[in-house]
Amino acid sequence: MRGLCVKTWQRRAVPAPLTPLLGFALGVACAWAAVGDLGRSTSGLGGRALLITTAFALLVFAPITGYFVAFEPDWSFAYFVDSERLSAAAPIGVVLLAAASVPAGFLAAVRDARARRLGRVLRKAAAPAGLAALFLLATFSRLSVHANYAQFHGDFGTRGVAGSPLGYALIWMLGVLAAATAWTLRALQRLSRSG
Repeated sequence: MRGLCVKTWQRRAVPAPLTPLLGFALGVACAWAAVGDLGRSTSGLGGRALLITTAFALLVFAPITGYFVAFEPDWSFAYFVDSERLSAAAPIGVVLLAAASVPAGFLAAVRDARARRLGRVLRKAAAPAGLAALFLLATFSRLSVHANYAQFHGDFGTRGVAGSPLGYALIWMLGVLAAATAWTLRALQRLSRSG
């Protein structure tokens, strides 16, 4: 079974999951929001700002990723992979990778944010954000369908995401992500202004 799973991934040339790309870009944004605190921090890693960013990754970003991987696994992989053929560790790995991507983006941008080199910080966020946008454009027709792997490839029992439970979950989760991101960036900015 495991050999079949590996062959499926290789044969389908699955693109990288979207969440680590988005998480990395969010981590870079967190580093820039904490620019004032980073300038004062004696820790080379970012100190309190890194803790806030990691909390955001663990308490908001990873659970949102986990929801879709757990409840809509075939959709989460854009129907490139049959989730029933994946090992039990694959969804956990995706969630852990998503959780790690936010602090990784933060750490990648700390030095440039501390030196206030906005151009370099933007370039670090642009590559993953651009790849995420390309992934969305390339898979938009797949991601607008609510089905399981067999239904999608057999062209039966499919329906649009709009108005489906998946559609409502997307609206809710994206709203939570947007609000939590705004709150986290604001908290990091306040941390930067306080001395």
